Amino acid sequence: MVTFEAKGTPGTSTLPAARVRRIIKEDKDIAACGSDSLYMITRAAEYFVDSLVRESYEFSRLDKRKTVQYKDMAKAVQSIEQYDFLGDIIPPTVTLKKTTNEKSQQ
Repeated sequence: MVTFEAKGTPGTSTLPAARVRRIIKEDKDIAACGSDSLYMITRAAEYFVDSLVRESYEFSRLDKRKTVQYKDMAKAVQSIEQYDFLGDIIPPTVTLKKTTNEKSQQ
């Protein structure tokens, strides 16, 4: 399990607040979002991305690599329950040979 420590200057964020606000405005159910709520949503998004990257990095280390690849993220999504909702967005990789074999069997 990944643990987090507060990083950076309090009250600041790595993600641009304007972009997060734009994403929030896309949701028609949210009429307004205050600056304190925007900050908390931005920080939560940072923690989420950090968590996914750290877990993906662990899979790259198991393959003795320092670079995180798509397949590492797909393994993290597939094997860690908290990322189940990303299964459609980051599906496991499939080889061309396997895909053509499946299509020919149908």
